[in-house]
Amino acid sequence: MEKITIHVIDTEEKTHKIITDTNTDLNLMEVVRDAGFTMGNCGGMALCASCHCYINAEIKVNSKTVEEEDMLNQLYNSEKKSRLICQIPIDETIDGIVIQIVKD
Repeated sequence: MEKITIHVIDTEEKTHKIITDTNTDLNLMEVVRDAGFTMGNCGGMALCASCHCYINAEIKVNSKTVEEEDMLNQLYNSEKKSRLICQIPIDETIDGIVIQIVKD
């Protein structure tokens, strides 16, 4: 069973470390939500942006979908490094990723 580390910077700039298995069907939002962070109001459908985060590590993640781009384009605080983390699958390629939860 492969494990990866996810680093989360919360809205108060505090860093948290989450260790999770890669042999799961969960996405990044579900893992972060299950660790106690409030997000995922739409259930991971890229419809609400409650899981809007900045990706701060030089880790290659999957490309944005058209639906994710459309949602991010509606946000006033969207940046190039913005992602809806419900759209990022959990696998070994994101080991060490640093995400920053975006303040509303």
